[in-house]
Amino acid sequence: MKEKPIVNARRINKMRFISGIIICSLVIVLTFVAVALSLTDFFETGSSEAGMGTLKMFTTLSNIAAAFSAAMCLPFQIDGLRRDRYRLPSWIVVVMYVGTVGVFLTFFSAITIVSIYQGFVKTMFTRSSLFLHTINPILITVLFVLIISDTRIKFSHSFISMIPIVIYAIVYFIMVFIVKAWKDHYHTNSVMPWPLSLLLMMSISFGVTQLIRFLHNLTNKHVSKSIERYYMESPDFEFPIIGTAVAHLAELESKFY
Repeated sequence: MKEKPIVNARRINKMRFISGIIICSLVIVLTFVAVALSLTDFFETGSSEAGMGTLKMFTTLSNIAAAFSAAMCLPFQIDGLRRDRYRLPSWIVVVMYVGTVGVFLTFFSAITIVSIYQGFVKTMFTRSSLFLHTINPILITVLFVLIISDTRIKFSHSFISMIPIVIYAIVYFIMVFIVKAWKDHYHTNSVMPWPLSLLLMMSISFGVTQLIRFLHNLTNKHVSKSIERYYMESPDFEFPIIGTAVAHLAELESKFY
Protein backbone atom coordinates (compact mmCIF):
# COMPACT_ATOMS: atom_id res chain seq x y z
CA MET A 1 0.00 0.00 0.00
CA LYS A 2 1.34 3.39 -1.00
CA GLU A 3 2.23 5.65 1.92
CA LYS A 4 0.40 8.95 2.21
CA PRO A 5 2.63 11.88 1.17
CA ILE A 6 1.81 13.83 4.33
CA VAL A 7 3.13 10.96 6.47
CA ASN A 8 6.31 10.85 4.43
CA ALA A 9 6.74 14.62 4.80
CA ARG A 10 6.46 14.38 8.57
CA ARG A 11 9.04 11.60 8.68
CA ILE A 12 11.49 13.68 6.61
CA ASN A 13 11.00 16.71 8.86
CA LYS A 14 11.44 14.56 11.95
CA MET A 15 14.71 13.12 10.61
CA ARG A 16 15.82 16.66 9.74
CA PHE A 17 15.33 17.82 13.33
CA ILE A 18 16.96 14.71 14.81
CA SER A 19 19.99 15.25 12.55
CA GLY A 20 20.06 18.90 13.63
CA ILE A 21 20.07 17.94 17.32
CA ILE A 22 22.94 15.50 16.79
CA ILE A 23 25.06 17.99 14.83
CA CYS A 24 24.37 20.90 17.20
CA SER A 25 25.32 18.73 20.18
CA LEU A 26 28.51 17.58 18.44
CA VAL A 27 29.53 21.15 17.61
CA ILE A 28 29.03 22.27 21.21
CA VAL A 29 31.07 19.38 22.62
CA LEU A 30 33.86 19.63 20.03
CA THR A 31 34.16 23.40 20.51
CA PHE A 32 34.52 22.92 24.26
CA VAL A 33 37.19 20.25 23.71
CA ALA A 34 39.05 22.38 21.14
CA VAL A 35 39.09 25.51 23.31
CA ALA A 36 40.26 23.44 26.29
CA LEU A 37 43.10 22.02 24.16
CA SER A 38 44.04 25.52 22.99
CA LEU A 39 44.15 26.82 26.55
CA THR A 40 46.40 23.97 27.71
CA ASP A 41 48.71 24.31 24.69
CA PHE A 42 50.34 27.30 26.38
CA PHE A 43 52.03 25.04 28.93
CA GLU A 44 53.61 23.03 26.10
CA THR A 45 54.49 25.74 23.59
CA GLY A 46 54.47 29.05 25.47
CA SER A 47 53.11 30.62 22.29
CA SER A 48 51.20 33.90 22.46
CA GLU A 49 48.56 32.23 20.29
CA ALA A 50 47.98 29.52 22.92
CA GLY A 51 46.49 29.76 26.40
CA MET A 52 44.33 32.84 26.91
CA GLY A 53 45.85 34.20 23.71
CA THR A 54 43.64 31.81 21.75
CA LEU A 55 40.65 33.97 22.69
CA LYS A 56 41.91 36.80 20.47
CA MET A 57 42.01 34.55 17.40
CA PHE A 58 39.14 34.80 14.89
CA THR A 59 39.22 31.01 14.55
CA THR A 60 38.40 30.48 18.22
CA LEU A 61 35.87 33.29 18.45
CA SER A 62 33.98 32.22 15.31
CA ASN A 63 33.76 28.63 16.56
CA ILE A 64 32.52 29.77 19.97
CA ALA A 65 29.89 31.94 18.24
CA ALA A 66 28.82 28.99 16.07
CA ALA A 67 28.57 26.77 19.17
CA PHE A 68 26.36 29.38 20.87
CA SER A 69 24.10 29.53 17.82
CA ALA A 70 23.89 25.72 17.85
CA ALA A 71 23.02 25.81 21.56
CA MET A 72 20.24 28.32 20.83
CA CYS A 73 18.81 25.95 18.19
CA LEU A 74 18.64 22.91 20.45
CA PRO A 75 15.63 23.88 22.63
CA PHE A 76 13.53 24.68 19.53
CA GLN A 77 14.53 21.45 17.82
CA ILE A 78 13.74 19.35 20.90
CA ASP A 79 10.43 21.16 21.38
CA GLY A 80 9.65 20.66 17.68
CA LEU A 81 10.08 16.91 18.06
CA ARG A 82 7.89 16.90 21.15
CA ARG A 83 5.10 18.92 19.52
CA ASP A 84 5.50 17.48 16.00
CA ARG A 85 6.12 21.02 14.67
CA TYR A 86 9.18 21.17 12.47
CA ARG A 87 9.99 24.82 11.94
CA LEU A 88 12.56 27.04 13.63
CA PRO A 89 11.88 30.72 14.38
CA SER A 90 13.20 33.00 11.66
CA TRP A 91 15.55 34.87 13.98
CA ILE A 92 17.23 31.60 15.02
CA VAL A 93 17.94 30.81 11.38
CA VAL A 94 19.54 34.26 10.94
CA VAL A 95 21.70 33.66 14.04
CA MET A 96 22.78 30.33 12.52
CA TYR A 97 23.57 32.16 9.28
CA VAL A 98 25.90 34.52 11.16
CA GLY A 99 27.63 31.59 12.88
CA THR A 100 27.98 29.62 9.65
CA VAL A 101 29.54 32.52 7.75
CA GLY A 102 32.12 32.97 10.53
CA VAL A 103 33.30 29.35 10.66
CA PHE A 104 33.23 28.92 6.88
CA LEU A 105 35.46 32.00 6.58
CA THR A 106 37.75 30.37 9.15
CA PHE A 107 37.83 27.20 7.05
CA PHE A 108 38.57 29.18 3.88
CA SER A 109 41.30 31.27 5.55
CA ALA A 110 42.93 28.21 7.08
CA ILE A 111 43.21 26.49 3.70
CA THR A 112 44.26 29.50 1.63
CA ILE A 113 46.36 31.60 4.05
CA VAL A 114 47.34 29.93 7.32
CA SER A 115 48.31 26.61 5.73
CA ILE A 116 50.86 28.41 3.52
CA TYR A 117 52.82 29.51 6.59
CA GLN A 118 52.14 26.61 8.96
CA GLY A 119 51.72 23.68 6.58
CA PHE A 120 48.46 22.05 5.50
CA VAL A 121 48.55 19.08 7.89
CA LYS A 122 49.41 21.18 10.95
CA THR A 123 46.76 23.77 10.07
CA MET A 124 43.90 21.39 9.36
CA PHE A 125 44.53 18.20 11.37
CA THR A 126 46.59 18.94 14.50
CA ARG A 127 45.04 19.02 18.00
CA SER A 128 42.51 21.87 18.34
CA SER A 129 42.96 22.86 14.68
CA LEU A 130 41.32 19.60 13.64
CA PHE A 131 38.11 20.73 15.33
CA LEU A 132 38.28 24.51 14.83
CA HIS A 133 39.58 24.58 11.24
CA THR A 134 38.08 21.41 9.80
CA ILE A 135 35.38 19.40 11.59
CA ASN A 136 33.28 22.20 13.11
CA PRO A 137 33.14 24.36 9.95
CA ILE A 138 32.09 21.34 7.88
CA LEU A 139 29.43 20.28 10.41
CA ILE A 140 27.99 23.78 10.78
CA THR A 141 27.93 24.38 7.02
CA VAL A 142 26.16 21.06 6.38
CA LEU A 143 23.71 21.87 9.19
CA PHE A 144 22.80 25.31 7.86
CA VAL A 145 22.84 24.54 4.13
CA LEU A 146 21.13 21.13 4.11
CA ILE A 147 19.21 20.69 7.38
CA ILE A 148 18.11 24.09 8.73
CA SER A 149 16.60 24.98 5.40
CA ASP A 150 13.00 25.91 6.11
CA THR A 151 13.51 29.69 6.11
CA ARG A 152 14.75 31.75 3.18
CA ILE A 153 17.67 34.11 3.84
CA LYS A 154 17.27 37.61 2.43
CA PHE A 155 20.05 39.68 0.88
CA SER A 156 19.73 42.19 3.73
CA HIS A 157 20.69 39.48 6.22
CA SER A 158 24.09 39.29 4.55
CA PHE A 159 24.98 42.61 6.20
CA ILE A 160 23.96 41.25 9.59
CA SER A 161 26.33 38.30 9.09
CA MET A 162 29.15 40.75 8.29
CA ILE A 163 28.85 42.63 11.61
CA PRO A 164 31.06 40.27 13.73
CA ILE A 165 33.64 40.11 10.93
CA VAL A 166 33.84 43.90 10.61
CA ILE A 167 34.10 44.34 14.38
CA TYR A 168 36.92 41.79 14.60
CA ALA A 169 38.74 43.36 11.63
CA ILE A 170 38.62 46.80 13.24
CA VAL A 171 39.90 45.50 16.59
CA TYR A 172 42.57 43.37 14.89
CA PHE A 173 44.03 46.18 12.81
CA ILE A 174 44.00 48.57 15.75
CA MET A 175 45.76 46.08 18.03
CA VAL A 176 48.28 44.98 15.38
CA PHE A 177 49.16 48.19 13.53
CA ILE A 178 48.27 51.04 15.90
CA VAL A 179 48.63 49.75 19.46
CA LYS A 180 51.03 47.01 18.28
CA ALA A 181 49.99 44.73 21.13
CA TRP A 182 49.21 41.74 18.91
CA LYS A 183 51.30 39.76 16.49
CA ASP A 184 50.08 39.84 12.87
CA HIS A 185 48.84 36.24 13.06
CA TYR A 186 47.20 36.33 9.65
CA HIS A 187 50.17 37.90 7.83
CA THR A 188 48.03 40.72 6.48
CA ASN A 189 51.06 42.93 5.85
CA SER A 190 53.32 40.28 4.29
CA VAL A 191 52.20 40.28 0.67
CA MET A 192 50.52 43.67 0.32
CA PRO A 193 49.93 46.81 2.44
CA TRP A 194 47.46 46.11 5.22
CA PRO A 195 44.76 48.51 3.92
CA LEU A 196 44.61 46.44 0.72
CA SER A 197 44.56 43.25 2.79
CA LEU A 198 41.64 44.65 4.77
CA LEU A 199 39.74 45.49 1.59
CA LEU A 200 40.48 42.06 0.14
CA MET A 201 39.37 40.23 3.28
CA MET A 202 36.14 42.22 3.49
CA SER A 203 35.44 41.41 -0.17
CA ILE A 204 36.13 37.72 0.40
CA SER A 205 33.98 37.75 3.54
CA PHE A 206 31.04 39.26 1.69
CA GLY A 207 31.53 36.70 -1.07
CA VAL A 208 31.30 33.97 1.58
CA THR A 209 28.00 35.42 2.86
CA GLN A 210 26.57 35.22 -0.66
CA LEU A 211 27.84 31.69 -1.27
CA ILE A 212 26.33 30.38 1.98
CA ARG A 213 23.10 32.29 1.31
CA PHE A 214 22.85 30.91 -2.22
CA LEU A 215 23.39 27.29 -1.14
CA HIS A 216 20.96 27.61 1.77
CA ASN A 217 18.23 29.19 -0.38
CA LEU A 218 18.76 26.56 -3.07
CA THR A 219 17.94 23.85 -0.55
CA ASN A 220 15.08 25.95 0.82
CA LYS A 221 13.55 26.21 -2.65
CA HIS A 222 13.75 22.46 -3.13
CA VAL A 223 12.24 21.79 0.32
CA SER A 224 9.39 24.26 -0.28
CA LYS A 225 8.51 22.63 -3.58
CA SER A 226 8.62 19.20 -1.96
CA ILE A 227 6.28 20.30 0.82
CA GLU A 228 3.87 21.75 -1.73
CA ARG A 229 3.99 18.55 -3.77
CA TYR A 230 3.39 16.40 -0.67
CA TYR A 231 0.25 18.32 0.20
CA MET A 232 -1.00 18.60 -3.36
CA GLU A 233 -0.66 14.85 -3.92
CA SER A 234 -2.33 13.91 -0.66
CA PRO A 235 -5.84 12.44 -1.11
CA ASP A 236 -7.01 14.70 1.72
CA PHE A 237 -6.51 17.75 -0.53
CA GLU A 238 -8.12 16.82 -3.85
CA PHE A 239 -10.36 19.83 -4.43
CA PRO A 240 -8.89 22.72 -6.48
CA ILE A 241 -9.71 25.40 -3.93
CA ILE A 242 -7.94 23.44 -1.18
CA GLY A 243 -5.00 22.81 -3.49
CA THR A 244 -4.65 26.51 -4.20
CA ALA A 245 -4.73 27.31 -0.49
CA VAL A 246 -2.06 24.72 0.27
CA ALA A 247 0.17 26.06 -2.51
CA HIS A 248 -0.18 29.55 -1.06
CA LEU A 249 0.64 28.31 2.45
CA ALA A 250 3.72 26.48 1.18
CA GLU A 251 4.90 29.69 -0.45
CA LEU A 252 4.38 31.64 2.76
CA GLU A 253 6.30 29.01 4.73
CA SER A 254 9.40 29.70 2.62
CA LYS A 255 9.43 33.41 3.45
CA PHE A 256 10.46 35.37 6.51
CA TYR A 257 7.81 36.63 8.83
